Parts: sequence; C-alpha cells; structure tokens
Amino acid sequence: MLCAGIGKRLRPLTIRYPKALLPVGGRPMVFHVLDALCAVGVRRFLVNLHAHPAVLRRELRAYGRRHRVRFMFLYEKKLLDTGGALRNAAEHLIEPFWLVNCDFFPAGFSFAAMARAHAAKKAIVTLAIRPMSRGEPFTPVGLDRRGRIIRVSGVFGAGGRDHVFLGVHRIDPAALAHLSFKKIFPIFSGLYRNLFQTGRSIHAFVCRPAFTFDLGTLEGYYSANFEFIPP
Repeated sequence: MLCAGIGKRLRPLTIRYPKALLPVGGRPMVFHVLDALCAVGVRRFLVNLHAHPAVLRRELRAYGRRHRVRFMFLYEKKLLDTGGALRNAAEHLIEPFWLVNCDFFPAGFSFAAMARAHAAKKAIVTLAIRPMSRGEPFTPVGLDRRGRIIRVSGVFGAGGRDHVFLGVHRIDPAALAHLSFKKIFPIFSGLYRNLFQTGRSIHAFVCRPAFTFDLGTLEGYYSANFEFIPP
C-alpha cells in the first residue's frame, strides 16, 4: 500500500495529518481500500510511510487488530517515488501482490475480477484502467485491441485508445527483475517502460468504477465527501 505521499495538493488538510487518514464518508480513505482487499482474502499488508508516520502506523495497527490482519511498515526517510518504494519492498514480495494507492476508492471496483483476469492471461503485470473522457486532466495510457497497454504518454509507446490509470496494480514477482537499479524513480519509467522495451505485455483490466473523483486534490476530495453517502 502506497501511503508515503505528503499530499501536497491537499494542503492545508495534510500539513498536520496524513492523506491516507483523511475521511471519506466518515472513514479514513485508506480504510475503504483495505476493506475491499480484506474482502478478497488479503491478510498481510506492506505499507510505505513518510509523512506523519507515527499517527498512520498507530491507526493502521488498530485497524489490523480489529480485522485480524497484519501490517509491516517501511519508513522512507526520503521519498523514493512509486518505483523506489517497490524496490525497497522487493525482498518481501514473493507471490503475486497488489500495489494500490492509498487514495484509490474502490466503489464499483472488483479486486476479485481483476485477479481472475490477471491469472487467466498469465500476466506478469495488470493495471486497472477506465475509459478517459475528453478534457480530463490525467496522463493518458493507450490501450490496444488485445487489452494491452502500449502507451503511457511521455514515458513509452504510441497509439491505442486513451484511458485513465486508477492506481491499482497486480504484479507477479517475476516483474521485479525488470526494476530500475536507481534508488528513487517512478514505477512507469523504472519498471513498465523496461517491460515494454523487452517485449513483455502490460495487460489492462478495464472497468467503469462508480467513484471517479480524484481524492488527491482539494476539489476532488470535497466533491467526493459531498457525493458519497455511506451504506
């Protein structure tokens, strides 16, 4: 679970509080994705920490006691970016695993369906994406007719239909052999570009989640809390 970000776009809310614990529908945003992963049988979580580590560690340990799941924490004295965080955790990743942004909201999304699709394709990597609407301010990824990601704008590849990456990865440990040897790097340039250039397929799980607000921005965060009514 990627929880180390400082939440710069969410300031002033994150000046004294970690982004992962900001509430959506009355509960910390990270709890929603933890609930969804627990529901598909995940019992162990590896979490990277940087901003406000003490409070985040305390709240996640309390969640673990309530739900009988285990947390391991990797503190980053200096932010390692998404790829660096994965390299830092690589020795602990010995079976297919989820890599999920803490601000991903799982309403309308099925981790179980994505896991089945990943296994059926015998994929080394599967990324969750959704169709992109015109004018959305996200970096597009290009999807070909075979369900493979063949472009990440500004990083690698060309062509394909524009989609939005949702912040959910299903990764086989074999993919980690293609990680950059740098200490700090983004996962798209330091892993997925390497896979693409060596001819390995980057598969996509395409869905239309019920919740598409960008919780990493103040506008998206406030809109989400205005729209979301907990069950």
